[in-house]
Amino acid sequence: MKTRNKISYIWLALILIFLISGCGKKEADKYGQAIQNRSVTKIEAILKTPADFDGKTVTVQGKIIRECPTGCWFEVKENSAIIYVDLNPSAFAIPQKVAKTVTVEGKVSVRNNQPMLIGTGVEIK
Repeated sequence: MKTRNKISYIWLALILIFLISGCGKKEADKYGQAIQNRSVTKIEAILKTPADFDGKTVTVQGKIIRECPTGCWFEVKENSAIIYVDLNPSAFAIPQKVAKTVTVEGKVSVRNNQPMLIGTGVEIK
Protein backbone atom coordinates (compact mmCIF):
# COMPACT_ATOMS: atom_id res chain seq x y z
CA MET A 1 0.00 0.00 0.00
CA LYS A 2 2.84 2.41 0.78
CA THR A 3 4.42 1.85 -2.66
CA ARG A 4 1.09 2.54 -4.34
CA ASN A 5 0.72 5.84 -2.43
CA LYS A 6 4.26 6.87 -3.38
CA ILE A 7 3.55 6.17 -7.06
CA SER A 8 0.30 8.15 -6.84
CA TYR A 9 2.14 11.12 -5.30
CA ILE A 10 4.83 10.96 -7.97
CA TRP A 11 2.22 10.99 -10.75
CA LEU A 12 0.37 13.85 -9.09
CA ALA A 13 3.61 15.82 -8.79
CA LEU A 14 4.44 15.22 -12.48
CA ILE A 15 0.98 16.32 -13.57
CA LEU A 16 1.27 19.50 -11.51
CA ILE A 17 4.72 20.26 -12.98
CA PHE A 18 3.35 19.90 -16.53
CA LEU A 19 0.35 22.09 -15.74
CA ILE A 20 2.49 24.81 -14.17
CA SER A 21 5.04 24.78 -16.97
CA GLY A 22 2.38 25.03 -19.66
CA CYS A 23 3.01 21.59 -21.13
CA GLY A 24 4.99 22.83 -24.10
CA LYS A 25 5.86 25.66 -26.42
CA LYS A 26 4.33 29.07 -25.79
CA GLU A 27 2.01 30.27 -28.53
CA ALA A 28 2.49 33.65 -30.17
CA ASP A 29 0.60 36.68 -28.87
CA LYS A 30 -1.99 37.55 -31.55
CA TYR A 31 -3.48 40.95 -32.35
CA GLY A 32 -5.96 42.10 -35.00
CA GLN A 33 -7.19 39.60 -37.57
CA ALA A 34 -5.82 36.08 -37.86
CA ILE A 35 -2.94 35.82 -40.32
CA GLN A 36 -4.17 33.93 -43.39
CA ASN A 37 -1.10 33.98 -45.65
CA ARG A 38 1.85 32.07 -44.18
CA SER A 39 4.02 32.66 -47.25
CA VAL A 40 6.55 35.29 -46.09
CA THR A 41 7.62 38.11 -48.41
CA LYS A 42 11.10 39.52 -47.89
CA ILE A 43 11.06 43.15 -46.74
CA GLU A 44 14.01 43.79 -49.04
CA ALA A 45 11.91 42.73 -52.06
CA ILE A 46 9.18 45.21 -51.12
CA LEU A 47 11.73 48.02 -50.68
CA LYS A 48 13.47 47.19 -53.97
CA THR A 49 10.34 47.28 -56.16
CA PRO A 50 7.56 48.98 -54.17
CA ALA A 51 5.29 49.50 -57.19
CA ASP A 52 5.09 45.72 -57.67
CA PHE A 53 3.61 45.33 -54.18
CA ASP A 54 1.41 48.45 -53.95
CA GLY A 55 -2.09 47.41 -52.86
CA LYS A 56 -1.14 43.76 -52.37
CA THR A 57 -1.55 41.85 -49.12
CA VAL A 58 1.73 40.36 -47.88
CA THR A 59 3.16 38.73 -44.77
CA VAL A 60 6.55 39.84 -43.43
CA GLN A 61 8.69 38.69 -40.52
CA GLY A 62 11.45 40.30 -38.52
CA LYS A 63 12.26 42.06 -35.27
CA ILE A 64 10.46 45.11 -33.93
CA ILE A 65 13.14 47.81 -33.70
CA ARG A 66 11.03 50.86 -32.88
CA GLU A 67 7.46 51.30 -31.68
CA CYS A 68 4.94 54.01 -30.97
CA PRO A 69 4.38 54.42 -27.20
CA THR A 70 0.70 53.58 -27.72
CA GLY A 71 1.44 50.63 -30.02
CA CYS A 72 -0.33 51.99 -33.12
CA TRP A 73 2.76 51.71 -35.37
CA PHE A 74 6.15 50.01 -35.35
CA GLU A 75 9.13 49.26 -37.57
CA VAL A 76 10.16 45.74 -38.53
CA LYS A 77 13.73 44.88 -39.47
CA GLU A 78 14.71 41.81 -41.47
CA ASN A 79 18.49 41.68 -41.98
CA SER A 80 19.22 45.30 -43.00
CA ALA A 81 15.78 46.04 -44.51
CA ILE A 82 13.26 48.03 -42.43
CA ILE A 83 9.57 48.63 -43.11
CA TYR A 84 7.09 50.83 -41.27
CA VAL A 85 3.87 49.13 -40.11
CA ASP A 86 0.77 51.24 -39.38
CA LEU A 87 -1.97 49.58 -37.30
CA ASN A 88 -4.11 52.67 -36.78
CA PRO A 89 -6.24 52.21 -39.95
CA SER A 90 -7.10 48.70 -38.75
CA ALA A 91 -8.18 50.04 -35.32
CA PHE A 92 -5.94 48.00 -33.05
CA ALA A 93 -2.60 48.38 -31.26
CA ILE A 94 0.01 46.14 -29.68
CA PRO A 95 1.77 46.39 -26.31
CA GLN A 96 5.44 47.38 -26.16
CA LYS A 97 7.37 44.55 -27.80
CA VAL A 98 10.62 46.11 -29.08
CA ALA A 99 13.26 43.44 -29.90
CA LYS A 100 10.63 40.69 -30.22
CA THR A 101 10.16 38.58 -33.36
CA VAL A 102 7.01 39.52 -35.23
CA THR A 103 4.95 38.22 -38.13
CA VAL A 104 2.73 40.85 -39.77
CA GLU A 105 0.11 40.53 -42.47
CA GLY A 106 -1.16 43.62 -44.20
CA LYS A 107 -1.58 45.63 -47.35
CA VAL A 108 1.38 47.45 -48.88
CA SER A 109 0.82 51.16 -49.42
CA VAL A 110 3.33 53.25 -51.39
CA ARG A 111 3.59 57.01 -50.88
CA ASN A 112 6.33 59.00 -52.63
CA ASN A 113 7.94 55.71 -53.64
CA GLN A 114 8.21 54.75 -49.93
CA PRO A 115 6.43 51.50 -49.07
CA MET A 116 4.73 50.87 -45.75
CA LEU A 117 2.44 48.17 -44.47
CA ILE A 118 -1.09 48.71 -43.20
CA GLY A 119 -1.11 45.87 -40.70
CA THR A 120 -4.24 43.79 -40.29
CA GLY A 121 -2.84 40.92 -38.21
CA VAL A 122 0.17 40.60 -35.91
CA GLU A 123 1.77 37.64 -34.14
CA ILE A 124 4.59 38.21 -31.66
CA LYS A 125 6.88 35.57 -30.19
